[in-house]
Amino acid sequence: EDLPRPSISAEPGTVVPLGGHVTFVCRGPVGVQTFRLERESRSRYRDSEDVSQTSPSESEASFRIDSVSEGHAGSYRCVYYKAHKWSEESDYLELLVKREDGTWALPQSQL
Repeated sequence: EDLPRPSISAEPGTVVPLGGHVTFVCRGPVGVQTFRLERESRSRYRDSEDVSQTSPSESEASFRIDSVSEGHAGSYRCVYYKAHKWSEESDYLELLVKREDGTWALPQSQL
């Protein structure tokens, strides 16, 4: 049986001032063992086994960045591990980082 695709969101939002904080929230079905937050390339990721059940049908994990730098700008997505296999990826979420002078930090993949 196919695993449902996870979703990804950012709190307080996807536009963050340099030095600010952001928390990515990955959501999936109940029973997830590990959520993984991936960058543009699959080799850059963070795992969390700190999974909380938020409803009878859903679980989630949070990934907090305390001090956002220019290098954090770019695309993020979630996958999760359940029942001995990895899920499909969520849609990408684009994190935009705004400098103090009002200009945007470009994702490294676009340099």
